[in-house]
Amino acid sequence: MKTVYMFEPPRNGLELLEKEGIPHVYYPGRQAPPEWLEKELRDAVVLVAAPWNTVTRDLIEKARGLRLIMVQGSGLDKVDIEAATQRGVCVANAPDYIAETVADHIMALILAHYRNIVRGDRYVREGRWTSGVPQSLVGRTLSGKQVGIVGMGRIGASLARRLKPFGARIVYWDRRAKPEIEHALEAQRMDLDQLLETSDVVAITVALTPETRGLVNRERVFRMKKGALLVNTARGPIVDEKALAERLGQGDIYAALDVFETEPLPQDSPLMRLENTILTPHLGGFSWEALAETARFVAESVARFIKQGRLPETVVNKC
Repeated sequence: MKTVYMFEPPRNGLELLEKEGIPHVYYPGRQAPPEWLEKELRDAVVLVAAPWNTVTRDLIEKARGLRLIMVQGSGLDKVDIEAATQRGVCVANAPDYIAETVADHIMALILAHYRNIVRGDRYVREGRWTSGVPQSLVGRTLSGKQVGIVGMGRIGASLARRLKPFGARIVYWDRRAKPEIEHALEAQRMDLDQLLETSDVVAITVALTPETRGLVNRERVFRMKKGALLVNTARGPIVDEKALAERLGQGDIYAALDVFETEPLPQDSPLMRLENTILTPHLGGFSWEALAETARFVAESVARFIKQGRLPETVVNKC
């Protein structure tokens, strides 16, 4: 009844499994090599993957005793869910604690843009602050601005709750209406194209699926209103990055990006040369609190599954 981690997890999760007496191994790095995985998965029941770990059809088919794949985070786009379903392997994730941390990061990016935090830091460090505040660093207030949230799931809802006290007008696009969010936060559901055309800030919080890949395509990138800020902390392929770089190059919109089509972002990416961007290295979901709580949730879920046969509530497929 062994559990295999494809990466080195926080210690608190391993300690919980040790306390429960559940055999487990982990790879001491970010991505276990295929030969290590093939060997360790021969007698494994549970595979724990990080959101950046790739779980392929070939790997699933070779792990004959596998019954549960648990992603220690929210992103499921690296797991071949179709292959798992065909093999009767359940797939689950741990999205709750990550959602709060990502929402914090989105707020930080929005405020960094509106208050010129990054540019102001550079201004001081480069020794250019010799008198008052130049007009180029005068910021704007978030109050009264329309923020369009693309995907009103856990992260989108967490973001909406943070935006409300700032006095922002909240609109959203989602495949399903969210009346509870609309009622609690006076949010308005809107057609995606209308949201892009009218929002001062567009926050991408939808999960990457075959349906959302390329959702914000070239046409939609160029629909965004002048002066708008696009924030993407979801996945790079949701937005046409080439079209976004072209639009940013025109100088009439802004972007704050934590995710990219290729990661790490190549040094020759045109995004690197654009002053109207804020770039962070896919760290939106990383806080010490979120890492610890997510590791605990995963370990507890694994322990219940192995000892009691109880599946996690976050299973995403029919298995």
